[in-house]
Amino acid sequence: MAVSVDHDDADEILREFWKEVLEKGEQDYIEDEGVKEQIRVIVEDDSYGQKTYRYMLFTNILAKATDPRIHYRALQVDDCDLQEAFDSRSLAEDRVVNWEKENGQRLGGSNEPGTNNPYRHPSVSLETNPMHQHSLERLYELLQELEDKTESGELDPKNVLKQTLYFVSELPSQTVDYVSPSEVPYSELRPKVNDYLEISGGGERLASVSAGITLAYYFYAGTDGDLEVNADHVNVPDEQSNAAGDVEVKQDGELVRAIEVKDKPVGVNDVKHAIHKARSAELGEYLFFVGDGFKNGKKADAIAEAENAPIEMILVYPDEYLGQLKFVGESGRRKFVDEVGEFLNDMRAQEESKDGWKELVESFED
Repeated sequence: MAVSVDHDDADEILREFWKEVLEKGEQDYIEDEGVKEQIRVIVEDDSYGQKTYRYMLFTNILAKATDPRIHYRALQVDDCDLQEAFDSRSLAEDRVVNWEKENGQRLGGSNEPGTNNPYRHPSVSLETNPMHQHSLERLYELLQELEDKTESGELDPKNVLKQTLYFVSELPSQTVDYVSPSEVPYSELRPKVNDYLEISGGGERLASVSAGITLAYYFYAGTDGDLEVNADHVNVPDEQSNAAGDVEVKQDGELVRAIEVKDKPVGVNDVKHAIHKARSAELGEYLFFVGDGFKNGKKADAIAEAENAPIEMILVYPDEYLGQLKFVGESGRRKFVDEVGEFLNDMRAQEESKDGWKELVESFED
């Protein structure tokens, strides 16, 4: 029998129990030391290849606390040999991911954990042959023990969730809190941003600043409809991302603009690649932020490639995109400062990049 877990109920329980765990500071919500230790080990294991197993454990523990009918090992409804099957992946991506972003991204900061290989099976089963066999066996044994002891009345699923949340709360936050400055004059902001961009940070600094400028522009313009600006980490391989650019603008769910961001010297192949991405996304216009000029001897060829493109390929230079901050007013510049910090957190930027932006933000209050 397939079970439909109510996502709203799960979200309410998650937030209620998280608040309780943080406020009470209790360490023990279940008495079974063996189960407790198994949960702790999986939650705290941040070694390579373990992140998806953390999401699977956390999501299924949340689901069981929300609806005790589900089986702890279920992952999908289709082809699942467990009678109490449910869609774990949709719950993870619909509610767990959003909650995690608001609370330090302690599980790993994945936007789509359900797309990873361990989640592509109907259930947590020893019949699969994953790369990390030990991790699968460890998770299988814990989930089956949780199921057996819940059925026998030895464990309460709600207390299992609270115990798990306690261990999550002990993990270090991966995000930085930014306090919005009361005033952001352009004359101070521009040189501070220039200094911030002197360090590449693997391209994440320019990507987050570009996304912040884009969002501030639309914010100040008061664009109608539901507007969304997304920024990919520039080091995410194209085959792992469906994004049309490093920065995307969507209005009412539809892609309306994409921006390629390059903080290294640009060559002809970079422009060709951007043209290909634009055409694949069926965009008639595409922005290319040139952060550090062109490769030696390639400027004329790269510009010619852009000018002769079958779409409107617009090369944008630092003075042009940073100059946009002149036109968005004080409110737009505050929005820019706030959102760059959020983009850095969302893309799980390096600590140096996040701390550098925090210093910039705090400098306005000195």
